[in-house]
Amino acid sequence: MRNKSSFEMTIVSNLSVEAFLVPSVNRIFEQNGIRIRTTAVNYDEYCSAESLQRFVESDFIVIFLNFENAYSGLLGEDFTTDVSAIIDFELKKAHRIREVIIENSNASILWFGYEDLQWNASVVFGSQYALNGLVDKINAQIREELDSEITFIDTKRVIASIGISNAYSSRNKYRWNYMYSQLLSEKIGLEIYKQYLITHGITKKCIVLDCDNVIWGGILSEDGVENIRLSSSGLGKPYRDFQRFLLMLHNHGVILTVCSKNDEADVLRVFSEHRDMILREEHIACFRVNWDTKAKNIQDIAATLNIGLDSMVFIDDSDFEIEAIRHMLPDVKSILYKRDGVYEVLSCFNLKRDINAVGIKQRNNAYKTDDYRRELKKHCQTFNEYLSLLEMEVDIHEAFPTEYARISELTQRTNRMTNGIRYTVEELKAHAMNSEFKLYSVSVVDRFSDLGIVGAMAVENDELQLFSLSCRALGRKIETTMLDMIKDKHKITRYRFNDTNKNNEVRAVLGKYEMSETASISE
Repeated sequence: MRNKSSFEMTIVSNLSVEAFLVPSVNRIFEQNGIRIRTTAVNYDEYCSAESLQRFVESDFIVIFLNFENAYSGLLGEDFTTDVSAIIDFELKKAHRIREVIIENSNASILWFGYEDLQWNASVVFGSQYALNGLVDKINAQIREELDSEITFIDTKRVIASIGISNAYSSRNKYRWNYMYSQLLSEKIGLEIYKQYLITHGITKKCIVLDCDNVIWGGILSEDGVENIRLSSSGLGKPYRDFQRFLLMLHNHGVILTVCSKNDEADVLRVFSEHRDMILREEHIACFRVNWDTKAKNIQDIAATLNIGLDSMVFIDDSDFEIEAIRHMLPDVKSILYKRDGVYEVLSCFNLKRDINAVGIKQRNNAYKTDDYRRELKKHCQTFNEYLSLLEMEVDIHEAFPTEYARISELTQRTNRMTNGIRYTVEELKAHAMNSEFKLYSVSVVDRFSDLGIVGAMAVENDELQLFSLSCRALGRKIETTMLDMIKDKHKITRYRFNDTNKNNEVRAVLGKYEMSETASISE
């Protein structure tokens, strides 16, 4: 639960990281407005009383171990003997430090794998696997056995992004016991920051896509469905590859929408009939295909989905359209589509690898059926009549452990109808061990779709610790149902509140329930 004055990070390493990596991490976080205190712990001393206290205080623990330092001289040998003993020893080490951390901390664990790319013997043997692939085997075993409890980083991939020749420093190695360059330290710092954003759900939510020369090549209104460029090879392949990437984003919870100046029937025909389309109509939460300005359509999409403009990314191939949106809707991140550069700029999405397929399907169905709800509302004389015809069922129950991931996601992605308290899955698990802490899950079904888990509350003693309701469930008095239930079940006199700059409405709602505010910290 992030309510401390600074973010606490500990880096456990067998290298001297204080002169290079620690300053790089601090600088990157502070440049992004995050107050941080980073402390280095020597790997050989991680069981000391001082180190254990750091684990207790930490929000994030980074394991950054170097193979060459752990096995001095081994990389200089032509190592052809059985490596199983070393692998077993490394697994025991990994399990031991993981156990010590879990016993003393609720922190997220970020584990950088070993690397062996500065293998001097490669000048003799060429680009064969160093030590019969020992490093890769160790990494694979650690990742397999600890995957559910750590986030494992491919250090070799980080090095590859800048090249081996730019990653190492002999001067730093022999003078500071740190063989990496300043450039690699910056890249590692950026990776740590990226994983911080992922862990805490700080990401854009929605992509608004143009069609022509973005998800297919050519101009649909001029070339026709049969002649647009979209194929598994040749000039149409980049567009199909991009669609495959977009589908991956969709499968990890990103909302896909379409905003195109075209005839809607033609666009829908491509989605339903073109054999090389990866994206289909079922993947698109909202279509705005007409001849209105794109600014108007994007605002309409935001209102339809009930999300903020600052959570949206607009992709178009037209310089004019991009500049128009940047001028008229500056909160929207606007990206000019370029085949070779579009993937890198979509790093504004920070997504978890695990997929909640059921939850994503429920979310997309809720968005796609909102048109039916709006149409129903138009024909109702009163709001209460609308709620009655909606046939809504709200289920509130003590949360199951299998629901913690969705509740964590909800607390981190919701900025409007929330008291501003964020939880990681690890923090929820730790709080669940306290008998005074009660966590509730809120699910909603109506006549049009199952919305899934849309809300969460938590109570500890007489204090409301958590209140969070998804934007897709607003406008139905669900927040009233939630608070009525929690007040009836618990004697609550106080509520926690962190200001997100968008949640003043919640403060007003909570204030009506005769509860006093006990914390107010701006994010």
